[in-house]
Amino acid sequence: MKKNRQLKTTWVAKQFLEVFKARPHWPAKEIMETIRRAFKIVVKKEFAYKVKYAAHDLLHGSMHEHYKKVGGYVATLKSSSPGTVVELVTDVSKQAFLPVFQRFYTCFEGLQKGWKQGCRKVIVVDACFLKTFLGGQLMSAIGKDGNDQMYPICWAVVEGENNLSWQWFFLLLQSSLDLGEGEGIAIISDEHQAILNVVAAVLPKAEHRHCARHIFAHWHKAYRGDEMKLLFWKIAKAYNLADYNDAMDELTQLNVDAATAFKGYKPELFCRAFLDTSMKTDAITSNIAETFNGYIIQARTKHLIFMLEDIRNNLMQRLVLKRQQMEKSTSVLCPRIQQKLEKEKTKAANCDVIPSTDTLFNVNYYLDQLVVDLEARTCSCRKWDMFGIPCCHAIACIFFQNKEAKEFVDQCYRREAYLTAYAGSIPPIDGERYWPRIEYHLDPPPIKIGPGRPRRNRVKDPFEISKKPGHLSRTGMEMTCSVCKVKGHNKRRCPNRNTTVVAEPAPKRPRGRPRHDGQPPHSRAPSVTAPSSTVAQATTPTPNTTTCSAASSRNTRASNTHQSSSCQPTQLGRGGRMILGGRGSRGGSIGRGRGNTGGRGKNKVPIGVGMYVASDGTAMTSGGRGRGRGRGKQKATTPIGTQSSQVSSCHQPTQ
Repeated sequence: MKKNRQLKTTWVAKQFLEVFKARPHWPAKEIMETIRRAFKIVVKKEFAYKVKYAAHDLLHGSMHEHYKKVGGYVATLKSSSPGTVVELVTDVSKQAFLPVFQRFYTCFEGLQKGWKQGCRKVIVVDACFLKTFLGGQLMSAIGKDGNDQMYPICWAVVEGENNLSWQWFFLLLQSSLDLGEGEGIAIISDEHQAILNVVAAVLPKAEHRHCARHIFAHWHKAYRGDEMKLLFWKIAKAYNLADYNDAMDELTQLNVDAATAFKGYKPELFCRAFLDTSMKTDAITSNIAETFNGYIIQARTKHLIFMLEDIRNNLMQRLVLKRQQMEKSTSVLCPRIQQKLEKEKTKAANCDVIPSTDTLFNVNYYLDQLVVDLEARTCSCRKWDMFGIPCCHAIACIFFQNKEAKEFVDQCYRREAYLTAYAGSIPPIDGERYWPRIEYHLDPPPIKIGPGRPRRNRVKDPFEISKKPGHLSRTGMEMTCSVCKVKGHNKRRCPNRNTTVVAEPAPKRPRGRPRHDGQPPHSRAPSVTAPSSTVAQATTPTPNTTTCSAASSRNTRASNTHQSSSCQPTQLGRGGRMILGGRGSRGGSIGRGRGNTGGRGKNKVPIGVGMYVASDGTAMTSGGRGRGRGRGKQKATTPIGTQSSQVSSCHQPTQ
């Protein structure tokens, strides 16, 4: 082993280009070890980082070259689908020479037609952060399909959430979907002031619902406790004014200040008892938009064109898969709607029906008496009116008439409407080499420099435990006794501890697929050491190194020299947060975590390309990707005959 000054980073990067394509965040330690095993040369960590940067430069190009391709990408999208709405906005005030990228809007023709023809008229809007060193946010408008799942409509990359960016987004959304002034449309969002202002100006006739989950997060900080939490959602989810008033009286008796604070958030904007029933949706949260934000979390780590292509590819495939799954179904209703209908059928057994006419009925449900009209498809509880699925009271009347409940479900939940929504498609486009060569000089957006020292840690919740990040304190929460099932104490202070007979808990189901011979699954069976003739596959660990793009951006914050940095994707840590520096999301590399050294094992083998050769000539590779890889366990592989077979394996990407 020796150093070699003639070894160049660009040559090494070309040798391992396929590996970097499969593993964008290949750790520097493994790069050093692979070079040592493959070429018998010892290199420093700085050399490994330069190799990584050179590889990403070859794969992705620089930032300036990346944004020069935006013009060709826009032309390709418009040529593949003329009805697709693509809008690019540049800022000419940032620099005197070249325009600077500011916003990018995309709405495919297949998604436009699908939402207009097969979805309910409800739109959930939200914005999420992009996880690159350039910053920015991605705005999205999400609908609901007939199976009560997300249906992405359009999305846009903007510089941030403000009045101008939201107004630009809603104007394009209005023209893409022909919303007019918003009549018969429901908009659901959080209480961001810019969204409130823009919806009132652009869509004045739309019903703007506020997300109850965001309101609860603010309200619950002052009025904590399980009882308060249950009462909040009992009030918000009440379908009629009678249930709403009863739940509000219950909250008032418990805490007058909590009830007053609740009314200060304008219940008519997020409580079901006050909402319009014509849209056939009871949604009072923006969870469907948060679902989309999590769906594209890996795409958000990449730069503009790579991110937009990932989103397009994922949704293009999703439209086909959803359509094929529904075509295989023989049910009249969508699967999730059928499950909800079955739950209402179970409750209908407790209803007593008293007919007035062939379509009007009195229904006694426990202590309640309600009126059901099958012709108008209404019920006093307003659940059928709002959601479009017959409630238990209506189902009891339908059974009284010897009819099927599925015949009274709204048309938007039927199989035909679902297939109509997914009948469209997102067209495929050619690769970058086949795009039209358009000379469109565009600079990337500047890096935002905030006042003061850059924040390294996120802003924590007031009730979050400082020693345990991500864990909230139990202040204000009530204990439930596991013996007598009463709130207010635990089993150590239970007065009935010596008199109550505690039932033994049911045995846990063993993991793994059950075997036909009655033996425990293979995951519970004792492990057997693999013979030396078997070859163990190496797995890919979670890298704990910092990307070169983040390092280069920190050194060039004061200028726009980040245009020459690489367009490699950002590395994510635990919880989807960006890794800005250090040893990764979990800190060091020793201990029981998923570090580079593999838990408490004594014979530790690095993960990645390349392998260790033991003294007896057998190759040692790493095991599974669990929490650590055992206490001193090792897996043997077949002897390596020549050094060439070992070197050739270094050029194969890790799965």
